[in-house]
Amino acid sequence: MEKNLNKAEKNQDIKIKVSERLIKNAIKLSNLNGISSREEEIAKYLKEELKDLKNLKIERDGLGSIAFIKEGKKGGPIISFTTHMDEVGFMITNITKDGFLNFSPIGGWWSHVILAQLLRIITEDNKNIIGVVGSKPPHLLTREEAQKVLPIKNLFIDIGAKNKEEVLKLGINIGDQVVPFQTDVHKILNDRLIGKAFDNRISIATGIEIMQQISTQNLDATVIFICSSQEEVGLRGAKTSAYKWTPDIAFAIDVTIANDTPGLIFNDTKLGSGPALSLFDSSVLANPNLFKKIKKIAEKNKINYTIDSLTGGGTDAGTIHLTKDGIVTMTISIPSRYMHSHNSIIDLKDAQLTANLVVRILNELTTNLINDIKYK
Repeated sequence: MEKNLNKAEKNQDIKIKVSERLIKNAIKLSNLNGISSREEEIAKYLKEELKDLKNLKIERDGLGSIAFIKEGKKGGPIISFTTHMDEVGFMITNITKDGFLNFSPIGGWWSHVILAQLLRIITEDNKNIIGVVGSKPPHLLTREEAQKVLPIKNLFIDIGAKNKEEVLKLGINIGDQVVPFQTDVHKILNDRLIGKAFDNRISIATGIEIMQQISTQNLDATVIFICSSQEEVGLRGAKTSAYKWTPDIAFAIDVTIANDTPGLIFNDTKLGSGPALSLFDSSVLANPNLFKKIKKIAEKNKINYTIDSLTGGGTDAGTIHLTKDGIVTMTISIPSRYMHSHNSIIDLKDAQLTANLVVRILNELTTNLINDIKYK
């Protein structure tokens, strides 16, 4: 393990061609809007993007998760990989008589990254209204208040309205979804992008790339690409989708913390270091036999990777592995900076390498290998 980690650490400038298709999908998916339970815009995009692939079945579950199924050989294994569609955002919970909007977080937010940010309110008829997050002015805070993180309940959205009637006239209602305001994704140095919702839209773009790559391959395995709903509020779509489309082996593909900004030295997972193989997070421990096999596949195919672990947070793997009598599961992650904020940064090379690794996994995990991995 140490030898591989050193290799990944030294080769930060990985030379790899990123698919134009992957770049296009990463940008377009980032710009779509969909908090937990409001993911239909993303599901519609997925159906359109994959509609031309032959022999691909599309199914839905009751919570809105969508599955793209490529049948393998009769009697072959079933392998799923799951990415979630939803992004962290907010929901309108009250309109004051003075025209200000109270809101609640949908998913995990830290108040420090919310104050004074622009937000996009999306009405029932899909009208977009821009507002700014306000609070009590800093000039009027006590010394004690100024040294604390303001609770979200003390924040509000200001759209410039004079009263509640003006707000209602715009079509804004309690229950409307709210997302970070972003006009577009920005391309920056070193094949990197700044944009909203890369948790987990970069993984969805990666999933599309995987399905495109395997579309003409004759695999032993039946492959199920699951795009789950409501991950950010408790891994809910992963629970129902794993029950409906129960695989022999399951992978969650998500983002993880890039440990390359000032003050972070937790592990070797950085932007540009390739896919991160997750040992554990707060919701799941990787199946040790599967973890060992995926490392060997990566090394055999000369795909850089790092070993990741998190004491907080989790992925869809957290509920997938507990489905029915238990499913052999692990997470493969794409490093990201500034998750759960208005803007995050990802490296497209990491997404491409993750896609390449999963394609090799789907080719190499035969029925015999899977039987060796499972507990006896």
